[in-house]
Amino acid sequence: MRRSFWVWLHRWTGLAMAGFLVVVGLTGAVLAFRAELDLWLNPELLTVAKRDAPMLDPLVLREKAQALYPDARFDIVQLHVEAGSSVEVVVQAQKDSAARPILAYFDPYTGDRLGERLWGEVSLAKKDIISFLYRLHMSLALPASTGSLGRYILGVTALVWTIDCFVSFYLTFPLSRRERASSSAKSWWSRWKPAWLIKFSAGAYRINFDIHRAFGLWTWAMLFVFAWSSVAFNLPQVYAPVMNTLFAHTEPTANMPARAQPLDNPKLDWRAARDTGRALLDEQGRLHGFAVDWDGSLVLDREHGAYYLIAHGSLDKDTDAETYVIFNADTGAPLDASWPGKATEKTGDVISRWLFMLHMARVFGIPMKVFVCAMGFVITALSITGVYIWLKKRAARKRRVGAGASKPLAEPEIAAR
Repeated sequence: MRRSFWVWLHRWTGLAMAGFLVVVGLTGAVLAFRAELDLWLNPELLTVAKRDAPMLDPLVLREKAQALYPDARFDIVQLHVEAGSSVEVVVQAQKDSAARPILAYFDPYTGDRLGERLWGEVSLAKKDIISFLYRLHMSLALPASTGSLGRYILGVTALVWTIDCFVSFYLTFPLSRRERASSSAKSWWSRWKPAWLIKFSAGAYRINFDIHRAFGLWTWAMLFVFAWSSVAFNLPQVYAPVMNTLFAHTEPTANMPARAQPLDNPKLDWRAARDTGRALLDEQGRLHGFAVDWDGSLVLDREHGAYYLIAHGSLDKDTDAETYVIFNADTGAPLDASWPGKATEKTGDVISRWLFMLHMARVFGIPMKVFVCAMGFVITALSITGVYIWLKKRAARKRRVGAGASKPLAEPEIAAR
């Protein structure tokens, strides 16, 4: 295909995506420091005074929450509590699993409720703003009546963005000698070099053009990570077949068929479930050479009738890769287990895990969070400069038409000057 077609495709897909990418870019920049900002804004909810006293068992806190919200379900229990931190309890409506949950906060020493907030509330109040931005980032914060429309829109945008990553990269290549108006003795590499640079002494249009092109080149790999991982989050029906075709993946466990009806009252209560999960994880650790540092959370999956015990293991190192075990909520029979470096982990599993961790800045600590925050502003800059370039070219075309030009301007190659 002619280069002009790819220019046309990049222009119009970029314009279609620009508004959405500005939203996810700016919100993503903030969410890179989601936990830190939420703590700074809401210390009265998220912190407690440190005391020389033992903390209550997290399952006791769950029972206290159950007494305060008798018509709700509590399917997630936070088992690991840092000294000086409150305990977040997810309060889910009993009859409407799609309803946004209430997040209630308890003092781990006394069991007193410190406060609550509705997750994702459309509000700029300090207790709501971070979860609102997260919901905006993940689903455009559309009303519940729209179902998964927000995620679908962002998924389609991410798919187009993924394709455009390759189109835009190709368009940074210098024109071939056949396409250039004059011949040049310069090598291909020397003619591509200006695409990586920004000429700040030039006019506004040239500077915007250089920023758009150079930022896209220097950050191309991470832009692709964001785009393709966003497809995974929002369009798994596209992501999974593509990845399964390209890379080997571990087959989903056959021991977890969905139940005809969600499990209401598991035979294993929460204390028995925690003990069972600990025993199963300890057994896996002895067999495969890792230790469990601390329990993270205990989750009841009613759709499959299973508990998940998620922990931090000695192999997790400086990442948030999870060590976990899944077992039957009635019998305690093991269903699945995972830990970093598991022998059965396939190439596709590793790639997907790294895509997710890079996207969410859950690896390499603070430096990665800073980088992801900066990338949010890069995505915003690419979108804004792209629209600026289009507006300038559109104005130039109108002037040419008004002056009686016979054909529109071609897309020029901006040479080094």
